[in-house]
Amino acid sequence: MNKLWACGLMALLLGGCSSQMSFPFDDFHLPTSAAAADNTELVEWLQLSHRIMQSGEAERQQELARLQQGQVPNDLVLALWLSHPKANLAQRQQAQQLFSQALPGVNTHLQQFFALHQAYNQELITFNRVVTDRQQQINTLTRKLHELATIDEQINERRYQENGQ
Repeated sequence: MNKLWACGLMALLLGGCSSQMSFPFDDFHLPTSAAAADNTELVEWLQLSHRIMQSGEAERQQELARLQQGQVPNDLVLALWLSHPKANLAQRQQAQQLFSQALPGVNTHLQQFFALHQAYNQELITFNRVVTDRQQQINTLTRKLHELATIDEQINERRYQENGQ
C-alpha cells in the first residue's frame, strides 16, 4: 500500500511540475513522415559532402571517373565531386552548370543546401580568376624586371669599357 501511495504522490508532484515548465509539450511537434524523410535525405547529402571534403586526390579522381562513365549519372553527386576544393577551374565551371540544371528539381531544403555549395564554388572560381590575374601581373613585372636588369648590365659594361680606355 505504501508503494501505491508513493507512486500516486509522485504522479501528483510531476503533474504539478509539468504545468510550470518553461515550454509546454503541446507546442512541441515531432516532424511528420514527409519532413523526416526530407531531413533524412538532407543528412545523407551532408554525409556525402563531408566524405567528399575529406577525400584524397586519388579517391576524388576515381569517383569522378566512375561518375562520368556511369550510364545514369547523378548530376548533383557529380557536381559535389567537381566542386571539391582541389578541383580545377574547368571542373568548377562544369559543377556550376550541373548545379544550375539540377537545383530546380529538388525540394526546398536540398535547394538551400546545394545553393550553399554552388555559392562556395562560385567564390572559388572568382578567387581562381583573381589569382590568375595576379600571376599574370607578377609574370609581366618579372619580365620587365629582367629587361631592366639586362639594360643595367649593358650600361655598366659600357661605363666599364669607357673608363678602361
